[in-house]
Amino acid sequence: MIFFVQIKTFSIILHVLSVVVGMGGALIADLLFSFYSKNKRLNSTEIKTLHLLSKIVWISLFFITISGLFIFLSNPEKYMASSKFLTKMTIIGFITINGIILDKIVWSHVILRNFFTSKSESLMRKVAFTCGAVSVTSWILACVLGSISKVPLSYPFMMSIYGIILLGAVSVSLIIERFSFEKTT
Repeated sequence: MIFFVQIKTFSIILHVLSVVVGMGGALIADLLFSFYSKNKRLNSTEIKTLHLLSKIVWISLFFITISGLFIFLSNPEKYMASSKFLTKMTIIGFITINGIILDKIVWSHVILRNFFTSKSESLMRKVAFTCGAVSVTSWILACVLGSISKVPLSYPFMMSIYGIILLGAVSVSLIIERFSFEKTT
């Protein structure tokens, strides 16, 4: 534990830089996806750009996890008693699961020529838009939690707030998806 206390400043710097790069990559990817989808097709450059941003996010998540573990190991008792820390870790878990869904399920559909125009891709478009909403919301909330020194709320209450915000973001994303693609499907 003393080792992790000694490298805590380095771990925090690595953690913050990784969050900035990961969140930036995720937000840019989500914005570009929305922008690219306006003409209802992705060209090879757009696909390569989104794929590169995905790699950047995954590398960042790796460094967020390692540096976060080092920070945690500097004072495990303190962090396990922190509802803010537990909420942030849960949100990072959602970000990771969301990323796996995007990479393993959605991406193979997104690169199809008819992803934005085919009726048979309607469900997968909804999943893609839902994942985008989960991504944006989760990254921003994790960053906000990491920036606040203390949060005097319980873990269940914070998770309830997160759930309500997620529900709102997903609802808006599905409305946007329907409005943007209802003529196509």
